[in-house]
Amino acid sequence: MRFQVDPTSSIPLYAQLVEQVKHAIAAGTLAPGDTLPSLRELAVRLRISPLTVKKAYGELEALGIVATEHGRGTTVRAGSDAFSARYRREALAQAVDRLLVEAHHLGATTDELIALLYERKTVLEEEAADHV
Repeated sequence: MRFQVDPTSSIPLYAQLVEQVKHAIAAGTLAPGDTLPSLRELAVRLRISPLTVKKAYGELEALGIVATEHGRGTTVRAGSDAFSARYRREALAQAVDRLLVEAHHLGATTDELIALLYERKTVLEEEAADHV
């Protein structure tokens, strides 16, 4: 998994990392048992403080998403499936809410939105198939 942070963002760096791990688990990019990069490795790669990575991993551990074992590193916990389903639904609901607000401001109907969703899904699937 490739992590990245935006130092110009108003979102703290550790929070950016937390969200990326949550998203990766929900998307299936990270699965139970997968090991996250070491604190030092990720800090060097991202050019950030190891304390920032430690804070992110600590928050993920407090949420029960990862477990850290001395000498073994930080791994995605078994049972993170329930979390990832909940996170996935919440993330999608937020995206839908943003879409609905924008559609309301533009005066779009529900039928227009549904047709556009199908249209865009088809286009994206075709583009993905072309890149394989």
